[in-house]
Amino acid sequence: MNGFFVRLKPFRVFSLPLFFLALVFLDYATRFVYGFAGPTRLLALWPMLFTGGWALLLTALTALLPRLGRRIAMGALGLFYSFLALLNGVMFNIFGHFFSFADMNFAGDGAKFFSWTYLRLPKKFWFFLGVFLLMTALAILLAGEPGGRWKSWKVRVGALALAGLSLAPLAWASHSLTPKEDAMWWGSTYDPNDEKEIYRAFTDANRCLKLTGLYQYTFRNLTTSFGLGAEGGSREELDQYYAQRAGEISGDNPMTGTLRGKNLIMVMMESIDTWLAVPEYMPNLCRLREGGVNFTDFYTPLFLSAGTFNTEIISQTGLIPPVTGMSSAGYSTNAFPLSLAHLFAKEGYTANSFHSASPAIYSRGSVHQNLGFAQYHCYEQMGMEDYQLDSQMMGGYEQMAPEGNFFTYIITYSGHGPYTEELANIAAPHYEAAQKAVAASGAASTPANLEEYTRAVAHAMETDQFIGELADRLEREGRLKDTVLLFYADHYGKYMTDKEFLSQLKGVQEPASLYRTPCFLYGAGLEPTTVDKPASSLDLVPTLVNLFALPADRKYYVGDDLFGDQGGVVMLPNGAWWDGTSTHSGSASGGREAELAAQLKQRENASMETVRRDYFKNWAE
Repeated sequence: MNGFFVRLKPFRVFSLPLFFLALVFLDYATRFVYGFAGPTRLLALWPMLFTGGWALLLTALTALLPRLGRRIAMGALGLFYSFLALLNGVMFNIFGHFFSFADMNFAGDGAKFFSWTYLRLPKKFWFFLGVFLLMTALAILLAGEPGGRWKSWKVRVGALALAGLSLAPLAWASHSLTPKEDAMWWGSTYDPNDEKEIYRAFTDANRCLKLTGLYQYTFRNLTTSFGLGAEGGSREELDQYYAQRAGEISGDNPMTGTLRGKNLIMVMMESIDTWLAVPEYMPNLCRLREGGVNFTDFYTPLFLSAGTFNTEIISQTGLIPPVTGMSSAGYSTNAFPLSLAHLFAKEGYTANSFHSASPAIYSRGSVHQNLGFAQYHCYEQMGMEDYQLDSQMMGGYEQMAPEGNFFTYIITYSGHGPYTEELANIAAPHYEAAQKAVAASGAASTPANLEEYTRAVAHAMETDQFIGELADRLEREGRLKDTVLLFYADHYGKYMTDKEFLSQLKGVQEPASLYRTPCFLYGAGLEPTTVDKPASSLDLVPTLVNLFALPADRKYYVGDDLFGDQGGVVMLPNGAWWDGTSTHSGSASGGREAELAAQLKQRENASMETVRRDYFKNWAE
């Protein structure tokens, strides 16, 4: 063994350069594999400066250590960035965007739903990751021994000089990409094509990683995700914005107050996508939809990777949850006087929420109370033996439909993924029926995809059983004449691991189509009709405020009334939008489209800052 290391001695000089090249290689390999995720060219200036600067800095700092410390540092850095590259790949595989440290604020119960199927990454990604690890291992092996020039002061001085030198490209690139502070941060000067705007906001994970490279992305992601150094708009700027917003929203219309005094049951369905909401799979849901007000062009945009919590906050507050600088705990303390629960409670309604998961998940127990609900009912209060089976939620029916006026918010569970043996308890009661239904559908794909599809259908059937039993019970008791049901999904069926197959199932033609989900109103004397106006979960609260004549100024909501004469544009993540005809990427270069892009970005930022700043804290004053 000693002879082996002696033979390696002439090559030890290559240890640090090899480690530097390995770091550069990992960054470029990651951006090459996901080159389609953003417009920045692979050899563009900004990522080149960031990548070279960080690789030089990490290598120089490593060179300051003695042999054992250097080897440990190389190994630790190699494993850390390998893990980050892998994590970014998995996140992109599941959610369509790279990892953000802000995701950790809403980790909730996500980890326990991990499936090995999420590691189905491109083969070239695994190859490049293996090459990087091999290069790092070789650099560790070649690390010099104590003594000689490796411990000399000249090497240490040189390493310090290189570390200082590495800061120059990092500082210059960051300074050059930082826009001048001469305009209100959410102002109409926003240009979605401007790389400086992308770098300042740092909320578009895909474009940001392509723009800065893996290392700068990780560093800036960490600081912005937790609001370090962030400077949002002031309360005065928010006041000015909302004064302007008052002239942009719909006024009263024939639907205003038509549901005044009626009861409301909102049912947010976990992962019930358009390809599941068909008569063959969910006959109860479809029967109600055909007899109600169906919103045919409805979408649930995901601003947070915690998709359920994302839509939960949007559909209860009418505000967009901040992508950075806010954890789920903040929703337990910030003021939300215009949330649905608070507004209904002011009108004398009993407001309660129901979801089988523990109140500790996403801090729902305290969050829902802060939103104005009298109580958050979990599986225990509903007497459920298996908290993952939606049909068992009927054990809480008496609390869901109490005497007097009530507002009830229900979040289903059974549609959750992964659609594998890991959740066989959900699929089991309906698996045979799902097999027959999928076979009759004529869907064609690989056996693995069809098996996952079948289990997804079985999960949806369990949710449909609950929906049918709830509606039947209300009808038998004569409650539907004064109770309206609102059904909508928390997000699209993102737990399908083959995204091409998912697109095939949804019939995705436009990028926005991925977010298209079911939404309809049923009961309380509403006549069957369709509303083709483009709309999203952002429009639910202002629509309900108008229908029930609740005491709220709708200018404070980011969406608009579904029955009003304004709106009709669906805001999507990362500055994109849908206008009913096509998806706009938010990269318009001029004209009316660019003006609309700026207006929508202004609305998004103002809404996020309203939550982050706790704008309504002194509302009573």
